[in-house]
Amino acid sequence: MTEATARVVSRPSPSPFLSALDLRAMQFLYLWEDGAPDPSEFANKLRPCIHDASNPFADWYFGDAETADEIIGEWMERPSSELFLGRGVVMTDDQREPMGVVIGMSGKELAACRMADFAAFCEEIGSGAEADEVIQQVVTVCRELFPPVEEDVFYIDRVGIASSKRGQGLGRRLVEHTVEVKRRAGFERFRLDVSSDNAAAVRLYESLGLKTISRSRSTIAPIEYCAMLLE
Repeated sequence: MTEATARVVSRPSPSPFLSALDLRAMQFLYLWEDGAPDPSEFANKLRPCIHDASNPFADWYFGDAETADEIIGEWMERPSSELFLGRGVVMTDDQREPMGVVIGMSGKELAACRMADFAAFCEEIGSGAEADEVIQQVVTVCRELFPPVEEDVFYIDRVGIASSKRGQGLGRRLVEHTVEVKRRAGFERFRLDVSSDNAAAVRLYESLGLKTISRSRSTIAPIEYCAMLLE
């Protein structure tokens, strides 16, 4: 098997939602590996679905949808960011057009990335009384919504599917595949956070074996998230 072939899963297992043509065409690219495509090749096409996967928190955090979209695009290309696409498993078709992505990392790496992102956020908004108030609100909401992730747990940070490809079972296959890959890498437990309002995503994760371990509602922002765990 060549190095290039090793990075691509040639044939995923069957799914009742996917046609034979889709199964033959589907490939998975591991963007963290040496010799993988440059993440920037996929950044613009995957940014909308990463933005969708980041909501409702992202639009509140950045102030509005337009600002969120711009900053998410920048953070997807920064290696120290939680959203860095270079940690992604990208699902493509036979033309290497991206259909979806999972971005994830260990709990230890997640903590470092969130510190780097918070520093970038603070630099973006500047200083002064108004900025200090915003920072305090952000700190409070983040602590309310997102429980800490243990260092040895793999955190499924974002699951994004291109809007034109939704409803075909691709999200299920992408998460299943990511879990398979990371189990082989030595991870035994998996965590994610998902908006409680996203009932379809919650049902999907439950069907994959994840269990809700907590529900957290912010006292500042009108947002509630579920923390889910797979063991």
